[in-house]
Amino acid sequence: MKSAGRFNYRYIILIAGLVIMVFPMIYMVTSSLRPNNQTFTYPPKIFPKLSEITFENYAYVLVRQNFFMYLKNTLIVAVMSTFLSALLSSMLAYCISRHRFPGRNLLFGTIITIMLIPGLAMLVPQFELAVAFKLINKLWGVILFYTAWTIPFSTFLIKGYIDGIPKELDEAIYMDGGSILTVFFRVIIPMASPSLAAVSVFNFLYPFEELGWSQTILKIDAKRTLPVAITQFFQAHNRTDWGYVFAMTCLAMIPVIVIYLLLQKYFVSGLSTGAIKM
Repeated sequence: MKSAGRFNYRYIILIAGLVIMVFPMIYMVTSSLRPNNQTFTYPPKIFPKLSEITFENYAYVLVRQNFFMYLKNTLIVAVMSTFLSALLSSMLAYCISRHRFPGRNLLFGTIITIMLIPGLAMLVPQFELAVAFKLINKLWGVILFYTAWTIPFSTFLIKGYIDGIPKELDEAIYMDGGSILTVFFRVIIPMASPSLAAVSVFNFLYPFEELGWSQTILKIDAKRTLPVAITQFFQAHNRTDWGYVFAMTCLAMIPVIVIYLLLQKYFVSGLSTGAIKM
């Protein structure tokens, strides 16, 4: 009886936590399906009546706004920064995990230290770099900095996974006349693919939620990403059009959810295995 009671108690806590986490998303979706003037009705209603449901917010965002242009920019940034981060961090993790060289521990300690520093904490020097390299109002100005921000965590996680790959596989490649690159592309990359998928999900999600740097560097409408585009509805007409904000946010969530569902198996295994092996 006591074990059943503890089980029910834990179950209640988990359900309560789930409700707290999911409620804002439910409210966002339902609010996007009602007119702007009914977003903050009193008494508040979470679920609108069937007669009140409208898709005018979605129609406005898709037809009268450049949603697909913003989506294209965001996908370009997400794909390029994810690819570059996965490639560079896996190479760095492979070197630190497999090879001994002077300063190896210092390098890995520096990577861990950089993980503790928020990217926006270095906003001023980063902006000066962007100006110096003429990256203002260019997607590459976002791609390169997002890549730099995500490399430390990606390297940390991938290294933990590579540490668990038997070194005998490397030696077998060397005995057959293979090079370091042969080992990296034919052994490390295939066997570390779960960790690569895990960090790729994180890194792909980043451009869909980061606002500070992209809003600082992208000033023209043709180069805006979705987070920056959503801010144009705040105080646009001396008020915030929350219906449009929620509608565009819901649409922006779709690519992220699709990617997560496709890579969910690798995401979970990559995180758990990499953490255990660290």
